[in-house]
This record gives sequence, structure tokens and C-alpha cells, in this order.
Amino acid sequence: MEPVGVLTRYLSATLARARYDLLGPGRYVGEIPELGLKVEAEHLEAARAALQEALEAHLLEALRQGVLPPGLEAPEDPVRARFFALAQEMWRLLREPSLEEKRPPEKPKKGPGSLEEWLSGLGIQVVRRPEAQEEEKEKVLTRLALFLGDRYPSLEKLYERLKQSLSTKRQFELSLAEASQEEIANSTQFCTLLKQYALLTSYHYKSEERRIRAKASTEGWVQNFLTGGWLERYVAEKLKKFLRSKNLPHEVAVGYQVTLPGGEAMELDVLVRVGERFFWFEAKTGEFQAHIAKYAALKKTLGLSGRESFLVLLGMEKTRAKELSALHGLTVVNQANFLEAFQEVLEKDAP
Repeated sequence: MEPVGVLTRYLSATLARARYDLLGPGRYVGEIPELGLKVEAEHLEAARAALQEALEAHLLEALRQGVLPPGLEAPEDPVRARFFALAQEMWRLLREPSLEEKRPPEKPKKGPGSLEEWLSGLGIQVVRRPEAQEEEKEKVLTRLALFLGDRYPSLEKLYERLKQSLSTKRQFELSLAEASQEEIANSTQFCTLLKQYALLTSYHYKSEERRIRAKASTEGWVQNFLTGGWLERYVAEKLKKFLRSKNLPHEVAVGYQVTLPGGEAMELDVLVRVGERFFWFEAKTGEFQAHIAKYAALKKTLGLSGRESFLVLLGMEKTRAKELSALHGLTVVNQANFLEAFQEVLEKDAP
């Protein structure tokens, strides 16, 4: 209790030295000249109360600043010295920001970036985005791609003859004399669909000869679709259906045309984002040997591992695909097993 008595005695002694004057009707002034304190009030008691408040505020501010006003210095008294040391420490702590205030504000957690943000972060410039097609056209092309991809083993002969004819722009023939009933049914149905949507300008099937005669349209978009665009669409659509079935947040894009950091132009067939993970698929319906080394190098530019970089080769045998994967550091698959390989990567490498 002694330190409190010290403060009380200091306040009483200092107030005892105060001077009060009547300046005029209803105007009293009180002051403590040595401290520079001065107040005014309507009557004497109000002036005394106001001056005491001013003195207490002055004392608190002095203690905040670590200064002992004249009359409070008493280093020879250890109890009093300890009291004022504690008071000064208290005010210092009150002035300092708390640990919470010192801690820099946390940056809001950024959600998974989009495919374009990911590419931009790698220094890859998107030159052209996938063009949005009319909804009905999208449905038709997707239907055709899924029909061909899901039944490719029984449509392989037809597709190879059809693709060969695209370069000559002439009619082609295909004998189904030795084909199975499944091959005949799927081939004739697929040609009927192509003719129905004018991707074939002519189509005729002679059942007695089991022979198809047909000619593909020479329109640019038809040629692009039949030579390889359909496989890109097939891969993308299968991936979207799978990811939706697993209720995984995702983004799938087909046909980004980009410029790499070194200035090289490139088209990325299918890009996939699943949460914060990214994957890249290239789809080839024909010769791939001249491109596989470029794909292996592009994998590094994209910052992806071999397990995140897929090369889908139409009709590729599984054994050879495994060997190509080991040789070139890519995941080489075919149209029938790429989804299984993708699912395996998702589950094994899940965080």
C-alpha cells in the first residue's frame, strides 16, 4: 500500500501549491506554474476538481514516457523504486502492439488457379483459346467422337481407309466380306451418321457384296475433325465424364494455341486441372515418332512429371506403349486405357 500512499502524497502536495484566482463573474482559474498546468471553471470547487484531473493526467503521461516528475524521485527507497519501475514497464507494454498486432496479416489463401493462370505463371502465352462452337454442333461432334472412340477396334479398318482418302479427296471403297457382324454393323452405322451430318458427301453400302463406297467432305473443319480432332474431343469428353462422376473440381480445355518461353508456337491438345493439380494430354491418330522427343521436352517446360504427361496413341499396343513410356519419360497409352492410367495417377499421387 505504500506506493499508493506515495502517489496520494505527491498529488496532495502538488495541489497544495496550486493558485486560484477569480477573473470575473463565473470565471475561476486554477494553475500549477511549475508543471505548466492551467484550467478554468465557473466556480472554485469546479476549478479545483478540474486541476486535479489535469494533474493526474500529467502524472500518467509522465509515467508512460518513463519520466518521474519532481517530487517522486527517491532512488534510496527500494520499494518505491520498484513500484515506479513496474509502472513504467506496464505503460511500455500497453504502448507496444500485441503479438497478434505484430503478426503480419495473413495473405488470403488463393484457390487453385485456372489453366490460363497456370500457363501464364510458366511464362507461356496463350495466343488463341478454344473456339466455342454452337451447342448443337458440339453435341453432334461429341457424339461422333464417342461412337468412334468407344468402338474403334471394330472401326479401325474403316477409319484407316477414310483417313487415307482425305489426302486424295477421292471416293474410297472398303470390303467387309471377311468382317464380323459387329464390324459390319458399326461400320455401316458410323457411315450413316457421317452422311447424315454431311461429313460424308456420298455413302453407299452394297449388302450383297458387303462393300462400302463413300467420299468425305472437303471442308476444313471436317478434315480437321476426321484426321485427329475427334480423338482430342474423345479424350476430353471421357475425362470430363469421369471427373464429374467422382465429383472432383476440374477444368478441361481442348486446343490451346500457345507461345512457349523460347518463342516456339505450339498447340496443346488437352489440358486438365483437378483441384490444384495439372495434367497434359497429346492425342495422335497417326505417325508420332517425329514428335515424341518434342513432347518429352515440352513436359519439362510445363513443369510436369512423366506421370502427369500423357501421350494417347490410337490403337497402340499396351506392351509397346509401356516400352515407349520408359524410353521417353511420358505416360504412353491408347484410346482404350488412357482413362484407367489417369485414374491410377490421381489415386496414387493424391495428397
